[in-house]
Amino acid sequence: MPITPPPAQSDFGFYNRYIFKVKHLDLINAFKENWTEVNNLFSNIPEDKLLYRYDTGKWNIKEIAQHLMDGERNFCYRAMRISRKDAIEVPVYDPHAFVSNSNATERDIKNLLDELQATRNATIAFFEGMSTEMLDNEGPARDAIVSARAMGFAIVGHAIHHMEIIKERYLAVQAVA
Repeated sequence: MPITPPPAQSDFGFYNRYIFKVKHLDLINAFKENWTEVNNLFSNIPEDKLLYRYDTGKWNIKEIAQHLMDGERNFCYRAMRISRKDAIEVPVYDPHAFVSNSNATERDIKNLLDELQATRNATIAFFEGMSTEMLDNEGPARDAIVSARAMGFAIVGHAIHHMEIIKERYLAVQAVA
């Protein structure tokens, strides 16, 4: 059964910026295609550019890979609680604290990508096991009421968002330098 996007007129607050970046009409295929794009992008960045920061206080590319994992796990946890009709709001996590305490900079990019792929595979299995009712359950997340379905699309859109930033602010700048 395809997992279709939430209605275009939906308002999911903070998550809108991610959900509506996804143009795919099936979530599982979107997860798989997005993983291929993420893996290709990160795998083809030369080792000497993985620690580049385009400005003071910004994450390097390895830290962005770590953030994608942390974000996916966080969004998936929210989707799990929502799909199980848990109406208690989960506190917002601090992505900067997670990244700065992750040891990502010292890790090998292949190791980061292996873990990210394992995270994505677990996410796919989780969403494949949901019924339509579970996907459409809604609950609080940040500043909005969000469906589990919407959180799935937010995971993909979040990765798209960060790939756009890498291409625009990390790789394009370095190509000129």
